[in-house]
Amino acid sequence: MTSSPHSLPAADGIRGVACLIVLLMHGLSLGWPERLFPLLKGGGKYGVWLFFVLSAFLLTLRLQRRGFGLTSLADYALARSLRIVPLFVLACLLYAWAGVGITDTQQLGEVLSMQRGSIHLWTIPVEFKAYVVLPLLVWLGLWLTRRVGRGGLLLAALLALLVQQWLWPFWQTPADSPNTRWYLPAFLFGCLAALLLPWVRQWQRGSAATLCAVLTCVLLLAALPGVRQAVFGGPLANDLMDKHLFIGFAWAVFVLLLVDGEGLAGRLLSSPVLGFMGRISYSTYLFHWLIMVGLFHWFPQSVLAFIAALMLALLAGALGYYLAELPLERLRQRLTPLARRQAVASAALPHD
Repeated sequence: MTSSPHSLPAADGIRGVACLIVLLMHGLSLGWPERLFPLLKGGGKYGVWLFFVLSAFLLTLRLQRRGFGLTSLADYALARSLRIVPLFVLACLLYAWAGVGITDTQQLGEVLSMQRGSIHLWTIPVEFKAYVVLPLLVWLGLWLTRRVGRGGLLLAALLALLVQQWLWPFWQTPADSPNTRWYLPAFLFGCLAALLLPWVRQWQRGSAATLCAVLTCVLLLAALPGVRQAVFGGPLANDLMDKHLFIGFAWAVFVLLLVDGEGLAGRLLSSPVLGFMGRISYSTYLFHWLIMVGLFHWFPQSVLAFIAALMLALLAGALGYYLAELPLERLRQRLTPLARRQAVASAALPHD
């Protein structure tokens, strides 16, 4: 289905799935905190870990194409900063004004400086800091691939993962920590998936991609505390919150097999609706919590409020995308010569 080596038909749709997971899990948990939150606890992180993996995957591909010269890295830094920082600052100010998650000026300063996590906003510092180390990871990955091949690359990645887990084991991950070091495996998996993409593209993936999508859905549903309690009995588990190591790996396989839109699942992920949700996902993610908290404050445990919260979150995402994200991207293209040269070539590609 892929028309060119750089075409990724399902990338925006995969991001749309991540956004949808977060919206549904947070909406159900905030709407019915006593009934549903214990059953779904940790499920919203599924979408977050997919965001981490996909972001590393797409940025690795872009760094491969654009190289590691000073101009390329300067454009990379500017693009990441303009995409993340302005809307993040706006979101923090809105949450502080509403008193949701940020309650005083000291806390606001710590969140804005990415030293502290607050509600769902902890994920932005994690990802933004990962952008600093990602070019080095990609460069090393490419160097290892040239010197020792894919087998050597995978062996080096395994050794790096073992060291990372020795230093920061996944089971000790602090709740909602803004420190990237705990979540490095998710970004490593995304980087590896991108480096392996040319090799995987040699094979037909239609049936394998659809099977992977089905198995991933079954795995994620089975891991939810409520499902495990229903199947195995006993008390509700509280251990899903730190399983980014395993679920990040599963998402990396999912992205690698499905990003080209192959198979029935790939075609579904390439749909315009999911693609649009993916494009507006960053703004949607930033502002959805404030919308949901406000609606459920006035209309607790209301199905209509739940539906309205989803619709309003997507509307906020669309407004943020068209009023801020696109203008900021055009600003970047005017500021850097490299961006101007590559704007046309990149127009059809999913942005990250």
